[in-house]
Amino acid sequence: MFEYINTNKYFVQVAGSIEKHAAEELEGMGAEILQILPRGLRIQCAQKSLYEILYCSRLAQRVLAPLISFQCHSEKYLYSQAQNIDWTSLFQLKDTFSITANVSQSKINNSLYAGQLLKDAICDQFREKFDARPNFKTKEADINFNLHLASNWVTIYLDIIGSSMHKRAYKKMSYTAPLQETLAATILKLSEWDQTTPLHDIMCGSGTILAEALMLKCKIPAGYLREDRTLYYLPDFDQNLWEEIRNNADEKIIPVDDGLIKGSDESLDAIEVSRKNLEALPYGDRVELSVARFQDLPKEANRIIISNPPYGVRLGQRKATEKLYNEIGDYLKQKCPQSVAYLLCGDKELVSAIRLRAHWKKNLKNANLNVVLAKVIIR
Repeated sequence: MFEYINTNKYFVQVAGSIEKHAAEELEGMGAEILQILPRGLRIQCAQKSLYEILYCSRLAQRVLAPLISFQCHSEKYLYSQAQNIDWTSLFQLKDTFSITANVSQSKINNSLYAGQLLKDAICDQFREKFDARPNFKTKEADINFNLHLASNWVTIYLDIIGSSMHKRAYKKMSYTAPLQETLAATILKLSEWDQTTPLHDIMCGSGTILAEALMLKCKIPAGYLREDRTLYYLPDFDQNLWEEIRNNADEKIIPVDDGLIKGSDESLDAIEVSRKNLEALPYGDRVELSVARFQDLPKEANRIIISNPPYGVRLGQRKATEKLYNEIGDYLKQKCPQSVAYLLCGDKELVSAIRLRAHWKKNLKNANLNVVLAKVIIR
């Protein structure tokens, strides 16, 4: 019997800096939070809650089901214990598999080597039974395993979805430096948008904030467009329950009023990318898009502005970036009365360059970059 089946315990990977927000979301789906760690949460939940998390969570990146865990002080023991898993019951010879290994503070101190030991254990078991071995793929494998070794304690997981859950599958095209979907969803959560106040992204790029806002307003599940094929490899997978969870969530999808969500960008290419991505989602054609510099937008009151301006991380761009943030502040002050803005800035100095008092600032991560989300209230 696999460990997670006995315990109903799972490990949820999340982006750095959003652990507490993810915990709130998962608790709302029926999970018990056992431990909050950097970039992850240990949870316990019933199968129904697990399926809801897999299909509806906007902040989780991966959900890992532990297959086996044990104390390990040698390469031979890792190999022999891995052989205790019946790999041939999890996937077939024709399927491809991949392994992600992470090692810290252990006698086995090389993650690549630890992954190779697990790979050998899997392949040798198949070879003994079928006189052939399955194919290993580093990307887009049929089934994915995760080996975590810390302080000589090993846990081998099945990655339930098999790829990062931030990939909603609506991004048919990309523009420069696209925002990750889970970060955009976090920003919307922190904004406490009431979903009735008009929302405008004044530098929308590839449209990630717009798409996440649309999915939130229309109650479109995060997994609505994903295939999630790896889920079917779960030994206790319940097809009927999975379809019930999906159907119940899909039935809650509602339309959005025309013009409630708007996006603009000075680049025609960016607007075309946003349009293509939004078209993949229900009611995406109701998001209003326009080619315009934010400086040239008309004056409008009582809005929520959410945007991700350039950070100017490249050498020589700092002064131009600070000038841009000066202009964003002028735009907010002159053209957005009785509104609230949430701007994802490259650092605290760029928040100051807006030249408007920040109601609050929260540290977040955009991939590996430390960034700051600033809330600005315009009277």
